Amino acid sequence: MISNLKKTVSQLFLAVFSACLAACAHDRPAAPSEIADKIFFNGKIVTMDDEFSIVSALAVKDGRVAAVGNDETIRAMSGARTERIDLAGRMMLPGLIDSHMHPNQAAVSEIDHSIPDMASIDDVLAYVRARAAVLPDGEWIWVRTVHPDRLKERRYPTRAELDAAAPNHPVGYAAYIYFPKASFNSAALALMGVDKDFVADNPDDIERDPVSGEPTGLIRHHTRYAPDAGSVDETTDLQKASLFREMMTIYNSTGLTTISDRKATREWMDVYEQLDSDSALTVRLSMMGELNTSKDRQISKIQQDIRALADRAEGLNSPNLQLIGVKTFLDGGITSGTAYLLEPWGESDLYAIEDADYRGNLNLSGERLEQIIEATARAGLQYTGHTVGDGAVTELVRAYKAVSKRAPLRQTRPSLTHANFMTPDVIETMSDVGIVADIQPAWFYLDGAMMVEQLGKDRMRYFQPLNTLFGKGVMIGGGSDHWHRLDPDTAVNPFNPFLSMWITMARTPRFFNEQTLFPEEALTRREALRMYTTNNAFLLFRENEIGSLEAGKFADLIVVDRDVLECSLEDFRNTRVVQTYLNGDLVYTLSE
Repeated sequence: MISNLKKTVSQLFLAVFSACLAACAHDRPAAPSEIADKIFFNGKIVTMDDEFSIVSALAVKDGRVAAVGNDETIRAMSGARTERIDLAGRMMLPGLIDSHMHPNQAAVSEIDHSIPDMASIDDVLAYVRARAAVLPDGEWIWVRTVHPDRLKERRYPTRAELDAAAPNHPVGYAAYIYFPKASFNSAALALMGVDKDFVADNPDDIERDPVSGEPTGLIRHHTRYAPDAGSVDETTDLQKASLFREMMTIYNSTGLTTISDRKATREWMDVYEQLDSDSALTVRLSMMGELNTSKDRQISKIQQDIRALADRAEGLNSPNLQLIGVKTFLDGGITSGTAYLLEPWGESDLYAIEDADYRGNLNLSGERLEQIIEATARAGLQYTGHTVGDGAVTELVRAYKAVSKRAPLRQTRPSLTHANFMTPDVIETMSDVGIVADIQPAWFYLDGAMMVEQLGKDRMRYFQPLNTLFGKGVMIGGGSDHWHRLDPDTAVNPFNPFLSMWITMARTPRFFNEQTLFPEEALTRREALRMYTTNNAFLLFRENEIGSLEAGKFADLIVVDRDVLECSLEDFRNTRVVQTYLNGDLVYTLSE
């Protein structure tokens, strides 16, 4: 109730503020109270309002958009202390929004050394050689978060290849500790005692040469045998804050002014709150609290956690930092072969799938799922579930529909996270119930070709069916799921919004011989822009504050180096941000 009252007061304030500022759009000398702090003119400003208005000038006062219009009207709002910025014909857009990130993990991911892009086996081996050159002999080299199905060769590096790259170091190629397989070199196998005579807990865990019986280096369930604890964050709060400041600068360089931490831990919430208290945030943050729903936890304990998150959300009263909901996991992922599908995955050596009936993993469902959703809704929070496969998506949508009949669900904007695979029935129910979705277009680019190879083209018909979703009035936003590495274009999940917007229009997966995949699901440029502006603002309950350049909204805006409405489609993905402003203050400028 308190949060709803806050929203109502905010809406009333914006309405009054906008009405007062409307008087500025007249050809008369501005009164002192109407004089802008900053004006932009001689540009092509895409406001992203309901009419998709394009104007040439914009005024900022007290951190908000005071007015938009033509040069003459906006110039009339300038005074002796007004900063005047000539856009020189360049395009301005609202600050972009990413609906799904893990900036806490990303910020610390390259703390001890830079990690290059690895798109092929040669890239992996070059990285191993580089690490061997700086690490003492005998020290472990781990290759993390490099998915074998995203490599050009779509395979694991072999024992011999890793031996040649680092003969004096144990090497483990393990994307994640839970991945179906990992690859090791001879030095690593020797340390683990895995040789021709080794007896494994499960004989199938150790892959062997069919002739010699020697281990090939590929091990399933490798944590049973290798000293792999995964990536461990041992940074202090001060280090976290410093690293996150650097991460925000990179986000600003891509045009991002608002992001959502889709699984914020209590520890990182403290860091974010301190940064906000220090006025150090250069992006707005909407947080989804991490919620442990493992099968051994009682529902009463989970409900207590939800109420605690709701209490914390009520205590936040900042335009830059909000706690809006909770996140849980229903299934696995594409790159690990664990997404829960309606039909079997099919056998796969890459994903270590031998059961012809295997459909993936479903970790949360039925009455337990409904109870968690209802508790979240009654606490006034948004619920989102990690659902990649169409089986998991179908189950979550079913649960939402059931809960909507007995709890105030629609107003909490129940959400699907990822929702790569959908069905026509799911989309209809989403429209009826008011379910939103945060989708990762970059996955279409990175994983589309491999999914066609594994599942067949026909089953990809409703893989990110964006045009159908828009047509049915389902609110969808664009997110990156950025969590590892710092380069916007080559991070494990790229977070350059212009790359993501481009793929929603191009529908051309990487390593797919430049073919399009179901082009009828492509978006227009306007729709692609909406995914990263007004739509994402709605997903994050910020549609009255950000997402478009309208009087009364925060002056979060970017200037770009080309006309994204007129440039070629291929050129669109290469768009660079020249300047980024938060509350009308410059937070990033492109270095020449």
